[in-house]
Order: sequence, then structure tokens, then C-alpha cells
Amino acid sequence: MEYSINGGKMETYCKVGVSEYWIVDWRKKSVEIYMFDYKADGTPYSYLFKVVTEKNKDELGLVMFPNFKISFDRLFDFA
Repeated sequence: MEYSINGGKMETYCKVGVSEYWIVDWRKKSVEIYMFDYKADGTPYSYLFKVVTEKNKDELGLVMFPNFKISFDRLFDFA
């Protein structure tokens, strides 16, 4: 799945080698985790890896740094 957001920010990150990109939606209380990879011809592309919501909040974490823990509840605790 190719995705464009923030005027191409995701594509720029992909081209410079960032491996993981999060879109945090405060209203929906969800986190979309995108990963970057390369096609056979070397062209970078992004794909939706996982959507984390209240229902699967224990799955929230950095894919590239699995030992770094992030609390879903704390991420959305802005009151």
C-alpha cells in the first residue's frame, strides 16, 4: 500500500532510510505504524504494518527497537 501524507513527508523519510513511521491520531486514539522496504528495482515504498487501538494496545512498540517500551495509555494521556 502506497500512502502519501504531510505533503510527502513519509516518502522523504523512506528515501533517506528511515525504517518505521508512525501516524498518531489523537481523535481516533490510534497509531498507524508504517514500515519501509524496497522493490526489486531498488525503489523505496511504504506499507501499513499495523494499526494499534485501545483493543490491541499491548501491541504498541517500536518494530526496529523491540526492547524500547511505549505505553499506549501514556501516549494518549494528554489531559
